Amino acid sequence: MSRPILPPRTEEIIDEDKFPTLNWLSFFEQLASGDTGTAFTPTFVGLTEVGVATKTGQFWRLSSRIAYYRMIITPTTSTSATLGTTYCNNFPLVITQAGVCFSLSGFTAAVSGVTASDKRIYTSAWTTITTPITLTGILEVR
Repeated sequence: MSRPILPPRTEEIIDEDKFPTLNWLSFFEQLASGDTGTAFTPTFVGLTEVGVATKTGQFWRLSSRIAYYRMIITPTTSTSATLGTTYCNNFPLVITQAGVCFSLSGFTAAVSGVTASDKRIYTSAWTTITTPITLTGILEVR
């Protein structure tokens, strides 16, 4: 894994004319084009599947302590999840603080949580969804 890109520490984010400074523009451009992400195959506890759903995941290190992730569950027939008991238990990085998880499917979205104590990314609840579910969020990691 490459070295994390650290933000400029002594520069203002915007100048007196309210434009981003050159150092910060460079920093954000490196974030946007620097990390292509790391793929993993998430496993879920408590996910009810009719057929075997395809599960894919990817995460991006935004800094040495912050990561963004996306997991997609594509059902063969349908999937269902229960709030508080359905979770991903194999995120590749060590989760150090509680975080947020957004569950999205079509025009429907819900929010659930990520726990540092048991290192789980919990899903929201859904019943008999036949379209792909995207789980996305930001975590504090090490």
